[in-house]
Amino acid sequence: MDFYFKKSLFGWAVKDSSSRYVYVNELACKYFNMSSDEIIGSLDVELLPDIGEHYKYILNDDVKIIQTKRMSIALKVFDFGHRGKLRAYLVEKRPWDLADGSTGIICTYIELTNIYLSSFFSDIYRRPLVFTKPSSIFTDREWEVILLLLCGVKRDVIYKILSISRITLRNRITRCCEKVSVINVPPLLDYIRFKGWDNYVPPCFLKKGHMILV
Repeated sequence: MDFYFKKSLFGWAVKDSSSRYVYVNELACKYFNMSSDEIIGSLDVELLPDIGEHYKYILNDDVKIIQTKRMSIALKVFDFGHRGKLRAYLVEKRPWDLADGSTGIICTYIELTNIYLSSFFSDIYRRPLVFTKPSSIFTDREWEVILLLLCGVKRDVIYKILSISRITLRNRITRCCEKVSVINVPPLLDYIRFKGWDNYVPPCFLKKGHMILV
């Protein structure tokens, strides 16, 4: 596996049950902008002070993965490398059996540059992301819901990600459907794809923070 991690096109890292790093490949080192010696044995908050108040969500996510043995996908937008410029990464985390018999977490870091976010959730061809609203038919809040629906995120998760109520989410989806004269979500998403609007990322997802998607 070490050979695979070294040759991989993505950053890979392994955490122990206490969320401390026990392995990183070269690309993961670039993610942190540190050497492996500096990373091994450290927590995320020690490596990336910029995550600050968001660290509790990362830690809770790690605990949940170990307890449930289920994967997690999160969007992280921080000043990685302390260069004064925000960068966005999709971070996939899965349970991983460590050599001592305990359960750890393996992490994959994929920088979001010119790739289509939804391609990590479904078998859709990749297209460049755009950050300018393609149409004013939907409000900024409605575009946020549409992106998450396109990514296959469940409604029970969407309202938590956006910090809104279930009723508010339902109303936004209803308004989106009404605006394009469809009755439910599947034809709404078909319409968005037909219009070529399915690669727009609203500003909400480019603000500094940590957001659990799955």
